[in-house]
Amino acid sequence: MSPPPSPATSPSSAIPPHPGTASPVPDFDVAQAWSGHLRRTLQARPDLHAWLREEGVTQALTPAVLHAWRDGLAGGDAVLPVAECRAVLRRLRERVFCALMVRDLGGVASLEEVVGAMTALADLAVGDAYRSVATDLAAVHGMPIDPATGAPQEMLIMGMGKLGGQELNVSSDIDLVMLYGEEGETPGPRRLSNHEFYGRLTQRMMPVLSERDANGHVFRTDLRLRPDGDGGPLAWSLDAFEHYLVGQGREWERYAWLKARPMPARAFAGSDPEPQLRQMESLRQPFVYRKYFDFDALAALRALRERIRLDWERRALARNGMDSALNIKLGEGGIREIEFVVQLSQLIRGGRMPALQVRGLLPALHCERDAGLIPAEDAARLESAYRFLRRVEHALQYREDEQTHLLPADPPQRAALAAALGLEAHAFERTLTEHRAFVEETFRNAFRLAGVGDGENGGNGGNGATAGDAAGASRTACKNSAAQDGDPETALMDEIHALFGADAEQLAGRARALLGGPRLRTLPPASRQRVDILLPMAMRAAARTVAPVAATVRLFDLIEAIAQRSAYLALLAEYPDTLARIARMMAASPWAAQYLTQHPLLLDSLIDWRTLHEPLDFAAMARQLAADLDACRLPDGTPDIERQMNLMRDVQRQASFQLLAQDLEGELTVEKLADQLSALADMLLAETMRRVWPLVNRQPDAVPRFAVIAYGKLGGKELGYVSDLDLVFLYDDPREDAAEVYAKLGRRMTSWLSTMTSSGRLYEVDLRLRPDGDAGLLAVSVQAFAEYQSKHAWVWEHQALTRARFAAGDAAVGARFEALRREILLQPRDAQAVRQEVLSMRDKISAGHPNKTDKFDLKHDRGGMVDVEFVTQYLVLTQAPAHPVLVANLGNIALLGIAAREGLIDADIAARAADAYRTLRRAQHQMRLQGQEKARVEPSVLAAERQAVHALWDAVLGTNAAAPVPASE
Repeated sequence: MSPPPSPATSPSSAIPPHPGTASPVPDFDVAQAWSGHLRRTLQARPDLHAWLREEGVTQALTPAVLHAWRDGLAGGDAVLPVAECRAVLRRLRERVFCALMVRDLGGVASLEEVVGAMTALADLAVGDAYRSVATDLAAVHGMPIDPATGAPQEMLIMGMGKLGGQELNVSSDIDLVMLYGEEGETPGPRRLSNHEFYGRLTQRMMPVLSERDANGHVFRTDLRLRPDGDGGPLAWSLDAFEHYLVGQGREWERYAWLKARPMPARAFAGSDPEPQLRQMESLRQPFVYRKYFDFDALAALRALRERIRLDWERRALARNGMDSALNIKLGEGGIREIEFVVQLSQLIRGGRMPALQVRGLLPALHCERDAGLIPAEDAARLESAYRFLRRVEHALQYREDEQTHLLPADPPQRAALAAALGLEAHAFERTLTEHRAFVEETFRNAFRLAGVGDGENGGNGGNGATAGDAAGASRTACKNSAAQDGDPETALMDEIHALFGADAEQLAGRARALLGGPRLRTLPPASRQRVDILLPMAMRAAARTVAPVAATVRLFDLIEAIAQRSAYLALLAEYPDTLARIARMMAASPWAAQYLTQHPLLLDSLIDWRTLHEPLDFAAMARQLAADLDACRLPDGTPDIERQMNLMRDVQRQASFQLLAQDLEGELTVEKLADQLSALADMLLAETMRRVWPLVNRQPDAVPRFAVIAYGKLGGKELGYVSDLDLVFLYDDPREDAAEVYAKLGRRMTSWLSTMTSSGRLYEVDLRLRPDGDAGLLAVSVQAFAEYQSKHAWVWEHQALTRARFAAGDAAVGARFEALRREILLQPRDAQAVRQEVLSMRDKISAGHPNKTDKFDLKHDRGGMVDVEFVTQYLVLTQAPAHPVLVANLGNIALLGIAAREGLIDADIAARAADAYRTLRRAQHQMRLQGQEKARVEPSVLAAERQAVHALWDAVLGTNAAAPVPASE
C-alpha cells in the first residue's frame, strides 16, 4: 500500500503509475483479496489458475494476443459451429476478464490496455458469432447477394458508444446496430429476402453473445440504438437508414452515432463491403457533424444534459433514494458528465473542425485541447479525473463481475476498494472528491466552455437581460400586438413608427417588401413565426446604434438572406447580445454588413465576443488547420479535396472577420491590420502548397524545392480584406521533370486558391509579374529568373521587385531569391534614365485610372499614395548601391525614414510625407469600410497631406530636384 500523497501532489498522481514500476508478473494477492468472483473462479478452475500464472498475466493483452488465445481454444478453426462458438467465446472471455483484473489491480496494465483488450474481445466475439450464424443460415437459404454486383453481401455491424470508441469497460454491455447495403433475395432452395435474412441473423446472433449458461456469458447486447428502437426492424437497409436520419433523426441520436464504428466482421468469401461502408460513413458524418451548427439543437442538447441528471435521480429513487454520490458513472461529477463535456464540443465544432471527428474520448479531449477549445490545464484535470474514475469503475466491476458503478456505502468496503487501487483510504476519498467536484463544475459550465453560453443566459455573460427574457419579451409583444391588431405585420409597423419617427415610412416600405418577398412567403410556419419574433428584436437593437436607420435596413437584408436557414434565425433569437453586436457592426460599416450577409457562417463567431477580440495566433492556427485538413478524408482514405478547399476558405473568412471586428472597434492600426492579413495569406499559401504537392508529384519521398514570391500588396505587407495576390513561382530542383512538375504545382495552386466553391473563393491570383508576363512559363527556375532580371527585365519590373519577398515554400529557394533580389537592386543604374522610366510609368498609371470628377483620388491622383510609392522605388533603384540599407523590404514609411537618415532627402519633407501616406492609407481604408469603391474626397479635404506628397515628389523627381548622389559615391 502506497503512502498518501503530499498536499502538493496533483490528483492525477494519486494512483501509482502502471507500467515500469512493478514486476512484469503481477502479484495475485491484491486481486484475490478484492474480488470474490476471482477467488471462486480460481478455486473451481485450478487449470485456469495455473494458466494465468504461466501465461495469462505475463504479457500485455493486445489484439494479437487475444486472437492467439482464441485460436488455441478453437483449435485454429476460422468458422466454428454455433454451439462450439458459444463455448469458446465464453472461455475466452473468462480468461480475458481474469487476466485483466490481475494485471490492472497488480499495477502493470494501463487504462489503454484494459479498454483496448475488452474492445478487441468484443470485435473478435461479434465477428465469430456473425460468421458462425451466417454460415448456418447460408447453408439453408443461400448467401444474400448484392444485386448490383452479384457478389455476396455482408451485414454491416456498427459498434456504438464505448464499443465504437474502443473504450469498453470490463463488464460492459455492447450496443450494436445492424445495417446492410441492398435489398434482394438469397439464391438458395429456401429463399429469403435480404431483409429477412439479416433479421434472422441478428436474432440468432444475440444469444451466442449474451445468453448466460454454465460457462457464463460473453457480452450483454443492446440493439435499442437502431432507428425506431425496439419498435423497428432488427436490421435496416442503408436506404431506409438514410431516410430515417433525414426525416426523423434526433439530437440524442447525433450524440449516439458520434462514436459509431464498423466492426471487422466478415462471413462470406468474395464479398466486398467497402462500398457499403463508405456509403454508411457518408450518411453518418454529416448527420453527426454539421458544417452550419444548428442552434435549434442547443435546446435539445441542454435537455440531454438534464436527462443525464434526471435519469440518475430516477434510478436512485428506484433504489430507495440511494445517494447519487455513490454512482461514479451517472452521479454528479461522474464519467457520463466528462463524456458530455467532451462530446458537446465535438457536436458543436466538429463540422467546422474535422480534427475533432474522432471516436475515442481521450483522443477527442486532446484534439479539443490542441484546438484551444478547452484550456490545457482543464483538459489535463479532466483526463486525470477520467482515468481515475474509469479505474475505480473497473475495480467495482472486478469484485463480482457485475455491470455496476456504485461505490460501497460501508466504510470498511470503501477502505478495501482503496487498498485494491493501491491507496490509503483517506487519500482515495480526497482524490475522489477533488476529481468529482471539478467534473461537476465543468459539466455545469459545459455550454459556456464550448463557446455557446448556457441555456438561461444566452451566452451574454450575465450582462443585462437574459436571452430567455429578451426572446420572451419579444414573443409577448408580438402576441399582444397581433391579438390587438390582427397580425404580426401590423404589430411590426406600429413598432417601426414608435422607434423611428420621421424615418418610419422608409423602413416600413422595406419591412413590407421583406415580409411579402419570396424568401419569407415560402417559409414553413415555425420559421415564419421566428422571423416575426426576430424582426422587432432587430429593430430595437439597431435603434441603440449610432446609425439606427442604416443598421435596421442592413439587419433586414441579413434576415432575408438567412431566412431559409432556421439555424441562424435560432441563433439570433436565442442570443440577443449577438444580435446587438451585429447591429453595431452594421451601423459602423456597410462593407462589414455586406461581408456578414454574404458569409452567414461567420455569425456564430460573434457568440464569444471576447475570443473574437483576441490576437490571431498564426502558429496555433496553422497547426489546427493542418490537423483539420488531414482529417478531411473520403471513406476510402484519400483526401477529400472539396472539403479541404472549403475548409480553407472558411478559415480565411473567420480569421478575416476576427480582424474586422477588432478593426471596427479601433483595436488595429491600418498597418497592423495589413500585417495580419498578409500573415494570414502567407499561412494559407504554405498550406495550399502542402496539399497540392502530393497531387502533382509522382516521385516517392520527394519534397518541393519551390518558393512562392509575393509582389505588390502582399509583397509589401499592405494586404486588404479583398486584395488580389500578385505571385511568382520559382523552383530550384535538378530533377529531369522539374519544369513540368512545378508548372503543374503552380497551376494547381492557382486553381486551389481562386476556384469558386460553395464556400466562395480563397483569393484572386495574378501571375502577370512573372518573367515575360502572360507569355512566360508559369513556374520559373531560379537560374532563369536571375538571367531574366539581369538581362531582360524592364525598369518597371525592377520597381516591382522592390516590393517583392519570399512568402511560402522551401526556405532555401526563398533565400536564393532574396539574395538575387538584393543583387539586382544593388546594381548601379543611370539615375536620369531611371527617372525618365519612372515618370513614364507614372503617366501610364494616371492614364489607366482616369478621374473625371473634381474630387481627389487618394491613391491614383497626383499627390496621392502612388506618388509616395514611386518615390521610394526610385530611391531604392538609384541609391541602393551607395546605401544598401534601402534594399530591405520595409514598406514606404520606413524607407522614407531611412532615406532621410542617409541624407538623400530632407528629414522634414520625409517625415511630413510619411505622415501623409499613413493618413491617406487610413482614410482609404475607412472609405472602403463605408462601402465606397473609389477612395475620393473633396479637394479641400486632406489638402495638407496632398501638399506634403507634392513636396516629396518635387524634391526627388521634380524638374528642380537636387541632383541624385552618383551610385559610385
